[in-house]
Parts: sequence; structure tokens; C-alpha cells
Amino acid sequence: MFTVITNGVARGFLRAFVAGMGIAAGDAVLVTLALLGLVALAQTFEWVFLLLKYAGAAYLIFLGIKMWRAAAAQSAAQGIPQTGLSRSFLLGASVALGNPKAILFHASIMPLILNLDTMTFADGLLVVAVVVGANILTMGIYAALAGRASGWFRTPERMRLINRFAGSAMITGALIAAR
Repeated sequence: MFTVITNGVARGFLRAFVAGMGIAAGDAVLVTLALLGLVALAQTFEWVFLLLKYAGAAYLIFLGIKMWRAAAAQSAAQGIPQTGLSRSFLLGASVALGNPKAILFHASIMPLILNLDTMTFADGLLVVAVVVGANILTMGIYAALAGRASGWFRTPERMRLINRFAGSAMITGALIAAR
């Protein structure tokens, strides 16, 4: 969610929405893995989860530092350099996939709301579609609201403030996730 809001404020609705689509795609992978029962395998190889957790935290720290350091240069009157849509998508997907706790969340919720013993392939596709749809809807709302607010943040002082806040939040989130 924070990735989408930050992109919406800094780069507008389209890039925020595409980042949200990346989050939805990453979440679809995690839900699929949970449905396939790969959680048990991942729990057997706990070091893989640890590696994913630290890699995700390191990436968030990298993004936070990059955002913090680039704040003054990107606050110029001509605006923030636009990255490609594919980069926004990959950012969203990497944020989703870099959170190994999400697969545990999905794996713990699924048995509570689904009968996994009688589940068919079509049922699994429906579950993934519902999760993706919910992600697209919520991330789309966040992207639209942040995109509308982006004009207010176009001054150098306000842009520096939001970039420093977002960078600090990413670094803090990474440190919390890594413990």
C-alpha cells in the first residue's frame, strides 16, 4: 500500500496503479504457493524464508536510502524523472514477493475459509482471481487518491518532505521485517 501511495504522490496515478498491479501479481504468486501447499516445504527449509526476508528487507532499505538521498535532486521545478511502467510493476511485485510473511498469512487463512480437501483447480483459480481483484480494487483506490494529491506535493519543500518520510518509512519497515 505504501509503495502505491508513494508512487501516486511522486509520479502520478498511472505509475501508482501499475505498481499496485505488481503487488497484485506478487500476491497471486503467494496465494498460489499457499494453495499448492508449498508452505510445508518452505517451513522444512526455513533458511529459504530467512533469506527471502533479509533480501526483501535489504531491498527496502536500498529503496529507502535511494529515496532519501535523491529527494533534493528530484524536487526540481521540472518534476520527478519518470521511470518506465515496467519498473513500477517490478517494484510492486518485488515488494509483495519480498514479504515471506505474506505466504504464511495466506496459508493460515485459507483453511479457515476454504475446504482444501475438496478444492478443485477451478476453485483455486477463483480464489486467486478474488485476491487479485481485491488487490487491484484497493490499490487502485489508493493510487487514485494519491494521484489526486500529487499536485499539492509538487513544490520542492513538500516533495523533499514526502520523499524523506517515505524513505524513512521504508527503512523502518525493513528493519522491523528483518527482526
